[in-house]
Amino acid sequence: MRAISRAIPFSSLTDDFAPALIPDEPSASPAPDSDAEYAELVAYHGIERERLVLFHPRSHKSAPDDAAWPAERYADVADQLAAEGWQIAIIGDTPDPDERTAALLGTLQTAALFLAGAVAPRTLPRLIADARLLLSDDAAAPSPVAKARALGTPHIVLDEHPADTASDAIIERARAELSDTHRAHPGRPFTLHMPAEHDAV
Repeated sequence: MRAISRAIPFSSLTDDFAPALIPDEPSASPAPDSDAEYAELVAYHGIERERLVLFHPRSHKSAPDDAAWPAERYADVADQLAAEGWQIAIIGDTPDPDERTAALLGTLQTAALFLAGAVAPRTLPRLIADARLLLSDDAAAPSPVAKARALGTPHIVLDEHPADTASDAIIERARAELSDTHRAHPGRPFTLHMPAEHDAV
């Protein structure tokens, strides 16, 4: 008499192999290479870290703009430092200049890198760490002053000075900070490296 083989129910098969049938968790996409991203930023904009001075003219405090340090004094400081060979770069939260940043840009007599909106949040600390000096309106979040303090980057917070402080006084303070900064040295006055035309397209 032939033995009758009994089919194994499909449900028991699925129970046995259930662990193997569970799909893998989707793999997390790799994080962007911040080192490569920062190197690209430096190369594209011609950033010279040994002579880089950052300006952050936007205030994050609730005080009205007319109580802030005047844009023309900011420009005086930037122009003088540029004349001494420091590379000036303006940073900000967005590529669209706010009123104070626009006023600074309109008053400057020298070339400056405009990096507002061009620096990703993950690369901004690298830029601040490499800068020789940071000048900012205030230290209120999200001002980059907190990052500068944590990274040991020399900085000048303008709202810590009387509102009528002359630009000459800030220039002297900036010179003193820069003279004490390791590896900081100015280059040729009024020099600015810009991307080649074919790279900017």
